[in-house]
Amino acid sequence: MLQRDYFIRLIEEFQAAIRKFLEKEEDDRNDAAMKDLYRQYVGPYDVVRNLSFDELLAYCEEQWLPEQRMERLNFAAELLYAEASYKANPLRAMLLEKAFKVYSYLDAHSGVMSLDRRQKMSQIQQEVGKLG
Repeated sequence: MLQRDYFIRLIEEFQAAIRKFLEKEEDDRNDAAMKDLYRQYVGPYDVVRNLSFDELLAYCEEQWLPEQRMERLNFAAELLYAEASYKANPLRAMLLEKAFKVYSYLDAHSGVMSLDRRQKMSQIQQEVGKLG
């Protein structure tokens, strides 16, 4: 019970932290703040951010408790999506494509339908379509 309550608070904390990051002016968003968010919520930035989608799923199985995996994958997708908001291409497109894959996986496997997730997936498809 305590572990579940802790994780619920962690989800709320993550949502507030990512919202605060995205509310910053685009020029004020930076890698140091992003790296700290990765470290706090999903793991080392240089590891998690650079994994392929398949490697991220394997990392998820190895590093996160089964009852936390889907939400932590959601954290990773949100971080990828947020980081793409201030990066230039081709890195922006790569981050968006990986976020889309994670969102799609969550959509198919989490058992939770999210309008916010679907909206982000649609935005990514439009953005990547413009880039490609």
